[in-house]
Amino acid sequence: MSGLFSSLNTAYSGLQVNQSALAVTSNNISNASDKDYTRQRAQLVTNGSIHTTSGDIGMGAKVETVVRIKNDYLFSRYETANKDLSYFNTMQQNLNEIANYFPDVKDVGLNKDIQEYYNAWSDFANNPNDNALKVNLASKTEILTNTIKDTRNKIDSLNQSVDAQIVTYTKEVNDLAKKIADLNKEINKVEANNINHANELRDKRDTAEKRLVELTGATVSKQGIQSMGEIDPNIADYEENYTITLGGYPLVDNNTFHPLQINEDPKSTDAYHSIYFQKQDYSTENITKDIPTQSIIGGLLEFRGTDYDADGKITNGYSGKYISELDAFSQTLIQTTNSIYAYSAQEEPTGEQLFDPISLTDKQINQYPLNSPVVSQSLHNPVRDGTMTLSAYDNNGAFIKDIKIDIKADKSLQANVDEINTALKNENVDYEAKIQNGNIVFVKADTDGDGALNNGALLVKDDGSLLFDALNDVQYKNISKANDIDLPLPIKDGSFDVVTYDDSGNELARRTITVNSQSKDPMYSTMQGILSQINMSNVDDNNDNNRNNDVDDYYNAVFTNGALSLNKKTDETTFIGFDNDTANFGGAMQINTFFSGTDSSNIKLNQKFIDDPSQIQAYKAPSDGNNDVANEMVQMQYNELEFTTNSGTTTNTISGYYRYMVSDIANDSEKVNNSVDNQKALFNTIEQEYQSESGVNLDEEMTDLMKYQNGYQAAAKVITTISTMMDALMGIKT
Repeated sequence: MSGLFSSLNTAYSGLQVNQSALAVTSNNISNASDKDYTRQRAQLVTNGSIHTTSGDIGMGAKVETVVRIKNDYLFSRYETANKDLSYFNTMQQNLNEIANYFPDVKDVGLNKDIQEYYNAWSDFANNPNDNALKVNLASKTEILTNTIKDTRNKIDSLNQSVDAQIVTYTKEVNDLAKKIADLNKEINKVEANNINHANELRDKRDTAEKRLVELTGATVSKQGIQSMGEIDPNIADYEENYTITLGGYPLVDNNTFHPLQINEDPKSTDAYHSIYFQKQDYSTENITKDIPTQSIIGGLLEFRGTDYDADGKITNGYSGKYISELDAFSQTLIQTTNSIYAYSAQEEPTGEQLFDPISLTDKQINQYPLNSPVVSQSLHNPVRDGTMTLSAYDNNGAFIKDIKIDIKADKSLQANVDEINTALKNENVDYEAKIQNGNIVFVKADTDGDGALNNGALLVKDDGSLLFDALNDVQYKNISKANDIDLPLPIKDGSFDVVTYDDSGNELARRTITVNSQSKDPMYSTMQGILSQINMSNVDDNNDNNRNNDVDDYYNAVFTNGALSLNKKTDETTFIGFDNDTANFGGAMQINTFFSGTDSSNIKLNQKFIDDPSQIQAYKAPSDGNNDVANEMVQMQYNELEFTTNSGTTTNTISGYYRYMVSDIANDSEKVNNSVDNQKALFNTIEQEYQSESGVNLDEEMTDLMKYQNGYQAAAKVITTISTMMDALMGIKT
């Protein structure tokens, strides 16, 4: 009787294991359409045996555990391929959007506006007195500038959208990291007996992990992965230690996670965000540049850029490159056009304010040391003890001598000015330093009392004390330094002519001015030196031995409150303009400008021409019918010009450079489109390989379903047979 009961238990175990295996198979079939589901298998083992004299008799079977058919190494390849595809899709979406802003079509967009702008100049040159053509030129110019600004605004808006995505995705990363850490806790609880496997929880963690890697390109490290070849040769799963690092910092460490912070970068003037890692002491580290490029957030950062210039503008990334190219186009258009338009002579032109000198109060000037808080808080930068070197020149512009003065930061500004004047007097230099509106200016003075002014210029050669920097007197700086820091548009090395005219348009005098920022002579390497060349008194511009009809006899060039003014010295009706300006001095000084603005974000037709287009002039010399400036503008479109971006300087025509921009954007877009196609093919191959191992194959599951169904039926048949036998046995007893 006991033998029949034992057989009954054995058959019952068959019912149980086949029922459990059917449940696992049913679960696989139910999740067949879920690509994140890992197919499972019930591990069936024998249930021990009874030792008899005739031999061991088995006690049936049992389900020892249910495992995932998971190969973590193959999953890692699948995860990486998914991440790379998402990166290229991100780049494709944004680069194709940018390409739409620069249509490579002759009669559409900026290309058309450029041509119509120069056609308007050509029409104006043919009839310079026609006000209707001036109105047309103003209209075409506004269309061009509005198209440029609109394109720039679109790029800026796209960048803002990209930045917003970075913020959103970073917050999602924190949610995912926390979810993974929480899942690790639950997994550890379920698997604490070293028998059970938290398969569903692990699938959830894999899904979160795949998304986190897709977003960040983080590195997942799993130590102690088990190989279960006795169950399935493809299983490599169930690690003992789990970490996720991002940029070398631990994002998830088993059951704990370290949140990222997303804050506005203090370097950015556009309120762009950077990503920070919060350490255990709650300090933060900027890891924006450590985010792997091959990820969604990495791709967004690569597109938007991560580096900033002194003005807080993005200097790298795809959008940074395109903005830099559009700015280079706009700056060259603005400066070259304005330099040519400055040829148009005016009676008393004044440029735009380029810098704002520091103004000190009488108390700050006379009572307090330069390094005192009362004074230093008003300065552009601190003053230090150092030697100032001034260069003196004669009235012909020839160098005479250098004068060195020790500037002391613990003395007042007035006390240091007194030291400068003492040195100038001792050296018999006919200049003295004065403080006007809180700034130092050098004015001619008969310091030796001989009744003559023997010096034509006094310039700052070297300022070891940084005094003029502190007062923001940019005119005394080297031009290269001023270009880098202070001037909206740069002065180039070269030369230009200053030309004066009478009221009939006849040329009175012409003087060539040299600009050389590399020269050690401040006469050629500082803006004050350039003005001194214009103002030099003993230069015979007309070679007629007449000292009263040269450029300096009609005009005096000065900087007033950071703006260049060309002031008349006589009551005659005279005009002054520039010519042959290879230094782009007129454009840099913004004298008599055609365009206002400094780059693609603010380029604009001068407001006075918007208000009254009839003020637009075609002439150099102020005479009816003169169209020299208009002709120069027409010729400008064919000239090879310099375009300077963050990556360097190139030479091209205006239209040629625009075509280069369009080609550059199109090439970048084409490259990423090709990369997407290639990566899709690779991803599909790897996904298919992964799914063939870990995904649900309905044909296999149906086979298993029939196998376990038949097993269940067979076990039931055994139970029925044993029941019949037991009934027969009970009948014999009765």
